[in-house]
Amino acid sequence: MPDVPQGLLLGVVPALSTLCAEQCSGVVCVWCPRALPLGEGIGLSPDGRLRTCTPCHTVQTRVLATYLDWYDHGITCLRCPLGPCERGQELGAQHLAVRERAGKPELPCVGCRSPIAPGEAIRPHLWQGLNGSVHGYLHARRCPVPVGSPVPL
Repeated sequence: MPDVPQGLLLGVVPALSTLCAEQCSGVVCVWCPRALPLGEGIGLSPDGRLRTCTPCHTVQTRVLATYLDWYDHGITCLRCPLGPCERGQELGAQHLAVRERAGKPELPCVGCRSPIAPGEAIRPHLWQGLNGSVHGYLHARRCPVPVGSPVPL
């Protein structure tokens, strides 16, 4: 698993508009309601205002590191674009397990915007958004819902 630079981890911090004043000022973890007394926690932003507790830092780092391992494999593997190879399946399963333990929400496909059901073949999809890298997921083969179709509720 690669080391995850703080700058990349900062990219997965919830949007500032969703954080409370205490989280924005660094007295509460950006991922959980744990208070961070002065000198405790890990600074995420260059100015040190966004901070996280050690347990959240560990979990979020693992989620991002397993995603990047899976993504890096997928862009070099000749088989994975057609459906995950054995190694791609293993890396994807590791990432999804860590993601689930971290309490991350349901996965949507960035192609068709439908929820990805457990057990569906998927692949990571990384792109550059307005505020930095965006880590998403696509169905590994064709999307079950054609792009542009209304997503069933």
